Amino acid sequence: MSSPFQSPDIRGIFLLGATGYVGGQLLLSLAHDFPSLPVRALVRNISPSKVAQLQSLHPKLEVVEGSLSDVDVVEAEARKADVVIDVAVAGDTLSVNAIIRGLQQRIHSAIPTLSPIYIHMSGTGITGDNARGELIAPERLWVDTEFNLDYVKSKLLASACEAIIDAGESGKIRTMIVFPGLIYGVGPGLQKISLPHRAYLDLAAQAGHSGSFGPGRNISGFVHLNDVASAVSAVLKGALHGGKTGEKIGQGKEGIYFVLSKHMISMGEFSSIIGDTLFKQGLIAKPGFSPFAASIADKAGAFGYNIFGSSIFCRAERLTKELGWSAEHTEAESLYESLPKEIELAVKEMRLVFSK
Repeated sequence: MSSPFQSPDIRGIFLLGATGYVGGQLLLSLAHDFPSLPVRALVRNISPSKVAQLQSLHPKLEVVEGSLSDVDVVEAEARKADVVIDVAVAGDTLSVNAIIRGLQQRIHSAIPTLSPIYIHMSGTGITGDNARGELIAPERLWVDTEFNLDYVKSKLLASACEAIIDAGESGKIRTMIVFPGLIYGVGPGLQKISLPHRAYLDLAAQAGHSGSFGPGRNISGFVHLNDVASAVSAVLKGALHGGKTGEKIGQGKEGIYFVLSKHMISMGEFSSIIGDTLFKQGLIAKPGFSPFAASIADKAGAFGYNIFGSSIFCRAERLTKELGWSAEHTEAESLYESLPKEIELAVKEMRLVFSK
């Protein structure tokens, strides 16, 4: 990691998603990169042990009781914050709109400081081709420096992103959206395994085998959890201090940041690693994978074929060009090395019972 920054005189960060998979790692990154900057985190079902766990990741953290559906709380906290970072549920438009309302009110407060910064996490799945597990030649390679949300307006997650970009068009709210690919790695926080991994495992337990959505030929880029957190931190550094040469970084329509390594994997290969791991543990009858039956795949809802059955052809350029970021943790610990460990841990934490 780089040396800590001395932040401008700002009142702190309001963080949504602190108890989640990315949120735990992000707290560590913020504590390292911005040690003097306090964080107020939205947390539901507060308990002393939960607060202690979060504060072990970031000693200057305070908790705010509430959930994403508590829009009055979200709006009030955003109104008081100079920086809002949302790594909770990417497509939750109610909380996104509450954040925007709060930041708009903050702009007109009696003692304004800097223009508020809003960093939101979505995902490259927004570009998915819905190939239903097939490998289809792409119509285009999505590059973040050329990306326009108008291309994917009908896709999942697009409405929340559209609201954020619209809010940033005046320049009074500085908006940036990060779009990670398939995230892997064991997290340090309360949620140690990613949601897609847990979803796959839950379906595998019901099916009695590791599976795919369609034949599993579709491919996706991936990135280590630590690199996702470092990317969010890098965007915040850039928003506060400028890019690697001191220039203003992209925001609004230009504030699109794909977070990816140079590596890709087919979802069949991904599912096969899961199947081999479960087989070695004696939890399923055969290694590898086979397509999920429709009765299982349909349980994933809209995200099933749209996300897990799509190929995602994206290239991240803006983070490197503007901020000098690189996916160094992905190179240090590969998905192939990490995924079996994640699956073993998730099976224990989820207490899954596998169909025979």
